[in-house]
Amino acid sequence: MKKKYDDTSPYFKDWTTKKLKSEAKYYHNSIYVYQSYGTRDIRTLDGILDELNSRGVEPINNLSFS
Repeated sequence: MKKKYDDTSPYFKDWTTKKLKSEAKYYHNSIYVYQSYGTRDIRTLDGILDELNSRGVEPINNLSFS
């Protein structure tokens, strides 16, 4: 039986992979690009990346210079 995902759940394990990727990008940009974040944002990003990793999804970081 296929797992039913719920993007409105407060738990990362219930979110779709699409929502997890979207949220990971949002938090990554907030932390590393705009540098506007708190400790909760860092923990949230870590939790999202852990869930993506458990699903076999690995992020790819790009190095860029301004």
